[in-house]
Amino acid sequence: MNSALLSECLRELSAKLDSRDILVSDAILKALKVLRIFYGNEKLQFFNRELLGYLQEEMDEIEASKKRREEEVRPKSQQDQLVSYRYLTGFWVEESILRRGVKTIACLHTQKTSLFCNYGVGEIEQLMARLHCDDQNYVGIKLSENSSRVFLCRASQIFRLYSSIRHQVKLKIDELIAELCDEDLH
Repeated sequence: MNSALLSECLRELSAKLDSRDILVSDAILKALKVLRIFYGNEKLQFFNRELLGYLQEEMDEIEASKKRREEEVRPKSQQDQLVSYRYLTGFWVEESILRRGVKTIACLHTQKTSLFCNYGVGEIEQLMARLHCDDQNYVGIKLSENSSRVFLCRASQIFRLYSSIRHQVKLKIDELIAELCDEDLH
């Protein structure tokens, strides 16, 4: 497959993402299939992370970077900006409290915080299929089966996250299209 044909395939994929005519997971799979012809794993790592989710080691590194950033006054690095869209705003609640039933979220009296969502885009799509997006519905995210705590965030946060991932994937595809076109000129 030559780079002109590859660029055309990527342009079609980008347009489908823009018009929401394709699931993000399907777009990533198609992009990876095409891009593996020209690029190695390092260049495609972004797509793999978004498709499959982030590893625990990557999350630890991201959280350590976030803490350093909060302690220092300095501009955000490119890595910080790349993953900032993956943070959800919500709060931690003991699972036992949720089991007893909560009449209102306000009765929980807990402080809002953020959580890096490491889920792969396919998991997010499955979650969204079961959700009704509004600011009255909450989603509980349990990071491990052994944990007694659940992170609660509004369902709209999950939809925002998915939209942000779609946007980032489109930007990355567009960036690679420009790179391929630039290579053709030289």
